[in-house]
Amino acid sequence: MPQAQTKRSYIPLTISCTLCNQEQIVHIKAQTGTWSTAHQKVKCVKCEQCFDVMLPDAIIAGPFLTGGATRD
Repeated sequence: MPQAQTKRSYIPLTISCTLCNQEQIVHIKAQTGTWSTAHQKVKCVKCEQCFDVMLPDAIIAGPFLTGGATRD
């Protein structure tokens, strides 16, 4: 009997700070159909400066450090 898969209401995306190059993850809304990109501001988890990103939908959580990253 197959197990039921749970649907995620978000898609995790890796982004990099344009100032310090720290990789971090944001969650964006999961949608089907056509996507249109939008400019959004993100506050870096390392250098705490805001930078612009262009993503296919609204950020609903994050940013979070990537698994292997450490904060200096």
